[in-house]
Amino acid sequence: MQVTTISLGDVDYPFRLGTDCMDRIIEHIAALLPSRVLLMADTTVTELYGHDLAARLDRAAAPTHLLTHPCGEAGKNLTTLTALAEQALRYGLDRRSVVVALGGGVTGNMAGLLAALMFRGLRLVQVPTTVVAMLDSVLSLKQTVNAGVGKNLIGTFYAPVEVLADTALLRTLPAREVRSGAAEVVKNALAIRPAMIDYLADNLRPDGRYPDEVMAWLIGESIAAKAQVTVADKFERGTGLVLEYGHTIGHAIEHAAAGTVAHGAGVALGMLAAAGISRDLGGAGDDLVDLHHDLIGRIGVPTTITSDVDIANVKRWLRFDNKRGYLSLAADTCAMVLLSAPGKPLWTEGHPLTEVPVGLADAAVDGIASRTATPASAAGV
Repeated sequence: MQVTTISLGDVDYPFRLGTDCMDRIIEHIAALLPSRVLLMADTTVTELYGHDLAARLDRAAAPTHLLTHPCGEAGKNLTTLTALAEQALRYGLDRRSVVVALGGGVTGNMAGLLAALMFRGLRLVQVPTTVVAMLDSVLSLKQTVNAGVGKNLIGTFYAPVEVLADTALLRTLPAREVRSGAAEVVKNALAIRPAMIDYLADNLRPDGRYPDEVMAWLIGESIAAKAQVTVADKFERGTGLVLEYGHTIGHAIEHAAAGTVAHGAGVALGMLAAAGISRDLGGAGDDLVDLHHDLIGRIGVPTTITSDVDIANVKRWLRFDNKRGYLSLAADTCAMVLLSAPGKPLWTEGHPLTEVPVGLADAAVDGIASRTATPASAAGV
């Protein structure tokens, strides 16, 4: 397995990446000498990989308990987390136990927050099974669940002891999830690492089918992009905030869609809106907007909000964005990551954020809405 050290301020942990390497993953977990293993997965991943991995860990590492949660964002909340914690305690976990997150971003976040809270901190291992998780969520210390008024508003910072990734696990992903990951790659290129743009223009595929070598490149470059802005900002409150590009409106779309729009698809729409806002504020030109449409158009995600998403709810949820409080904002404004050019965020008060009138953000939402757009279920987003 290829090993990359993820450095977030004073926190370091290994990211081990390979293909068809589940035996090695089990060896690394067993080497932690856990008293028990708590393996968390959603219902889909449980059927695909969870039962088999639990049985193998039980034989090779320690008594292993498989903890299953519902798929999707709808169950990513404190109610679900509390029920999972109570169940984990009944399994007999102790301070030497290890929590293993087998899944995408939802599972990784909930398992991470559970590990942080149990006995005030159990060892956490991330085994990501989606593109978004491999190249985005496991490269952060943020462990979080949703609140009723918005995404990722309740949580903490907590590091895994390591990440163990097998690209073979991506082969069973639906195209929807691969496209979601590709959108995050585009975000990294546009906001942080523009040297990626030419390669992406040549290799992005709307069908979501990528050869192993291309997928390895996408993951590797995304790791490098994230390290570029978080190496001295482990809490992502300074330079690391640029990783939130596209997320203000993107999260609002995702939350309003109640799980029917994948994370990356929402972020892609959020980036299109952000590019338009930057142009309208005089921060960028048409060339930046055109570049956004070109790259995002190559991913295969819709470039308009699907018809089953309530636009009024999108506008309401963006007012609860998790970047509130970084800037001294006037009334009826919000803070957004905006670009003047690829890799060049606009800065205010020492943060890569711009004060945006809420009315302009609302107009941007209207601009990416379409009365004739197909529902998310039909669009495959």
